[in-house]
Amino acid sequence: MTRQVDKDLMVEENEIFDYVKLNGRLPQVFKSEDLKIKFEKIGNEAVLRKFVDTQYYNDLDQEMEAGRSLISSVRVGEQPYKIIITESKVETEDLIRVIFFITLGIILLLLVFLLLVNRLVMRNLWQPFYSMLQQIKQFNLADQQAIAPLNANIDEFNDMNREVTAMSKRVTHDYIALKKFVENAAHELMTPVAVLNSKLDNLAQDNDITVHQSELITELYGVIGKMTRLNKSMLLLARIENRLMPEQVEMEISEALREKLSEFQGLYQARGIVVEAHLQPCHVNMNRDLLTNLFNNLLANAMRHNHTGGKVIVDLDASGIRMSNTGKDTTLDEKVIFQRFYKSSESDGTGLGLTLVKEICDLYGFQLSYHYADQLHCFTIQFRA
Repeated sequence: MTRQVDKDLMVEENEIFDYVKLNGRLPQVFKSEDLKIKFEKIGNEAVLRKFVDTQYYNDLDQEMEAGRSLISSVRVGEQPYKIIITESKVETEDLIRVIFFITLGIILLLLVFLLLVNRLVMRNLWQPFYSMLQQIKQFNLADQQAIAPLNANIDEFNDMNREVTAMSKRVTHDYIALKKFVENAAHELMTPVAVLNSKLDNLAQDNDITVHQSELITELYGVIGKMTRLNKSMLLLARIENRLMPEQVEMEISEALREKLSEFQGLYQARGIVVEAHLQPCHVNMNRDLLTNLFNNLLANAMRHNHTGGKVIVDLDASGIRMSNTGKDTTLDEKVIFQRFYKSSESDGTGLGLTLVKEICDLYGFQLSYHYADQLHCFTIQFRA
């Protein structure tokens, strides 16, 4: 556009040269809104011919406007004149502005169009992938349902689907085999345990046993009882980890906790342990058997690791439960107390009580924490924030 204006200025310059050459005088200058021609007398100094951007006063709009000037010179007789030809650039700038906005609008429309087309194409293109991803997210071993085959127009998606489908079938098969093995092992283990108990019962009824034999029988009863509890705990852990206890009900748990405290009351009194219970209504959505197991392990842990004449404090409100008990005057390591088979040297438990509590809390998204304060070991379960 600037070059076009410069060409127009050169046309005006050539017309001035032609007029002076033909008439021997300067042409008459007429007033124009977009073109101004000015002549100035000069000496014999040379005038450098050039194009410059400038500002000029528009008489019609009475304001300064942008312009383009050609500075040149011409000689009329013996008198040299400086020529200043100025043309407005306002229309040029307006045109450039219009072209810019038109181009920008076209680019934006193209971008929006390409975005919509790309989104529609990509959605259809990636639909098989998202369908397979949704199946993977919903895949559950407990359902024993493999991922469905997929027919897509993309070879890579078909290959991935075949591998994922085969993997889901292998995992499901291994899971079923492992589940049957655990169930059979537990069943077969309970049979010899029942036989041992029966034999010990018969032996204990024998009138000819000595005191030493009676003590051995009592120890065997304890070992068998511990083995039975261990077997039940391991089976429960396996069921929890494999999400095999899906039944959930909305229930108010304060009354269940009060009944469980009543069941443990005799055990606590035998050791002189004082129980303080502050129970408020609390509703949770979980499996009823797991709730019972949770209370059993917390109360048994508070009794097992307490000392004679100690105390247990149970606080229950709408947000969670806190079980506090006296015991060793040292804090425990939170990183290891919830690990399997971790227990103190003097404990006669299986080492799975707190592990079961942790697994149950993880299953339902409860927050389990431990801290030691005011000579009390405190276990807190937050049911909700």
